[in-house]
Amino acid sequence: MDWNIPIPPEEKEAGALPAICENSESLLSLMQYAPQLEVYPVYFKEGLAGAMADCLVRSSVADRLLQAARLLPDGLRLVVLDGYRPLQVQQALYDRFKQQLLEQGWTESEEMYAELHRFVARPTANPAKPPRHLTGGAVDLTIAGPDGWLEMGTAFDDFSERACTRYFETLANLSEADQKARANRRLLYHVMIRAGFTNYADEWWHFDYGNQAWAAQTGSPCARYGGV
Repeated sequence: MDWNIPIPPEEKEAGALPAICENSESLLSLMQYAPQLEVYPVYFKEGLAGAMADCLVRSSVADRLLQAARLLPDGLRLVVLDGYRPLQVQQALYDRFKQQLLEQGWTESEEMYAELHRFVARPTANPAKPPRHLTGGAVDLTIAGPDGWLEMGTAFDDFSERACTRYFETLANLSEADQKARANRRLLYHVMIRAGFTNYADEWWHFDYGNQAWAAQTGSPCARYGGV
């Protein structure tokens, strides 16, 4: 696949998010769900407080992940890094990134919190505006081949401009390595979109289905998943 990643629709303000019409789908373990899906629970591997040694998603999300994996060329598989994320883990990530920003020289201000919330959602228990991962409808992932994970241009959770899904679409005179990263991002993006997901434009690895972010992008009148 070598087609461009399109310009995404503008993110809606939190106050304009669709309502939630919870369909009560269960959370499903992806461990050994299908050979086309590898589970690498990255936050558990990092020892983050509250992280699980598995990746859980809503059952329809699991089905669609398998659809996406089956669209990959032979020899490639999806690697799921994170799915359902309890509030304890969300809080730990929030605190970690906030500390990183402070260490980089940011001061506590509106601008700092805007940057923080761009990459890590507030760990709120508000049932009307749950963090994406708390719903079981958000998933972070990459692609692996026979020689390991494909090059995507940044590591997972690299909170810089390079992490934007379309970063390489906006540049001219790409190096050979950047061209490979662009092709790999396009592959991940298009198999996930074809399976019914939407992408968070600031993170090439993050995709949504059934939650408020997905409903806002697709024009659905309400989200299927609230917080779990």
